[in-house]
Amino acid sequence: MHGRIKRARVDCVDTLLVVGSGKGGVGKSTVSVNLAVALAKQGASVGLLDGDAYGPSIPMMLGVRKRGAAQESEVFLPLAQHGKLAPERMLKPLPRYGIKVMSVGFFIGEEQAVAPIPDVLGMLIRQLLYSVDWGKLDYLIIDLPPGNGEPQATLCRELQIDGAILVTTPQDIARIDTAKALAMFQGVGVPVLGVVRNMDGFLCPHCGERVEIFPRSQEARELLDDLPLLGSIPMDPSTVISGDKGQPVVVSNAESPVAAAFLGMVERILAAQVEGAEIKKGDLVNNERED
Repeated sequence: MHGRIKRARVDCVDTLLVVGSGKGGVGKSTVSVNLAVALAKQGASVGLLDGDAYGPSIPMMLGVRKRGAAQESEVFLPLAQHGKLAPERMLKPLPRYGIKVMSVGFFIGEEQAVAPIPDVLGMLIRQLLYSVDWGKLDYLIIDLPPGNGEPQATLCRELQIDGAILVTTPQDIARIDTAKALAMFQGVGVPVLGVVRNMDGFLCPHCGERVEIFPRSQEARELLDDLPLLGSIPMDPSTVISGDKGQPVVVSNAESPVAAAFLGMVERILAAQVEGAEIKKGDLVNNERED
């Protein structure tokens, strides 16, 4: 146990997972939403925090849209509060598809811009996390914004994160940035459960044939290639339409190949989490023996 950093845990949350990527546009939020809903369908109590204050997309993906721009007096986030909030002042998450959801997008119009400076963003998301009355959760999933700066740095430095899930697409430009995200998580001691390869081929809506749409990288990324592949998610036009309507594919088309790919992803994530916990327990036993 020597040299380990003591990080805070979120009250009443058994497992805290983060979903990240090194760049935008890889479908990270889609993975987060379907992961959360799939876990709930298996009987788990699940919370989902949309950590992207610049462009929160999870409200639309779950059918919660605030079209009009919020007036200044309508937006209240208790972000300057020090210490634990009184229960009556805590924010209530929105229930959708069996999960509890919180997003900055609930407070602003979907076309309204929010532009916190990078150094503040990590503190903003962390305070929002603690300002929500999540109740008792088996899993809390944080959908991180793209990149490897803030809020990732603050969250990884201050929170006890049980696992990170990386999302990429097959082409090399995405894999390069995902490898950087991997290095960032490893550098701060956050266990990475594996990688999800999204948009991995296109399913023809007429014949069901799978067609490659992105040039698949032929260049090895040593650290990335050593990670377990948690899921290979194809593109499907009906899935895209369903998502735009606020219906996750694991609910709207549970028998589809895409839903099956997401459910398989969940099984591998749970297995990776169990394996990681066993390794961690073994390390603890060894450290105790050495002492």
